[in-house]
Amino acid sequence: MILTTTRSVVRPVTPRDYERLYEIESDPSVGSTWRYKHGMPPLEEYEAALWRQTQASWVVVGRDTNRINGYLQLHDVDLRAGHGWFSLYAAHESRGAGFVMEGLMAFCECVFNEWPLRWIYAHSLEQNVGAFESGIRRGDAVRLGVLEERMIIDGRPSDVHVIGISRESWMTGELRARFNRLRARVG
Repeated sequence: MILTTTRSVVRPVTPRDYERLYEIESDPSVGSTWRYKHGMPPLEEYEAALWRQTQASWVVVGRDTNRINGYLQLHDVDLRAGHGWFSLYAAHESRGAGFVMEGLMAFCECVFNEWPLRWIYAHSLEQNVGAFESGIRRGDAVRLGVLEERMIIDGRPSDVHVIGISRESWMTGELRARFNRLRARVG
């Protein structure tokens, strides 16, 4: 599924994207290497590491630049329980511009239309949880818990927040309606 808004194209990851995804994840300011037990793998091992326990990945491409601004992954899906996990990554130069959060809306549209999942969850490091706050306040996402001092970031303990988005809240919510209005403007 490819979704287009006035600012972005959200499409499935292809092998030609791997170098850029590696660049995004290798950025020391991202701190996302925590998903790899032994740090970032070498580039030649990246494809296998990227897809380990991952069912689907989408890139968020800026329409004006044709540059990948970030990407999202659906991983660790349990179809019997009806849930999966998601991860999102923003390129350093795209952080705060809303591209990846717009991508998250496209991601929810794809996942809840293509997968029989009731919930998707994310672990958010303390320094990144602010990106979810407006969605939590509106009821589009739920903070399900906080794992206190779960990670060590730059030598200091950091909390990890568990964020959830339910199929019901996405499919019936105003955020989905607003997202689909954005898509409709593209024509």
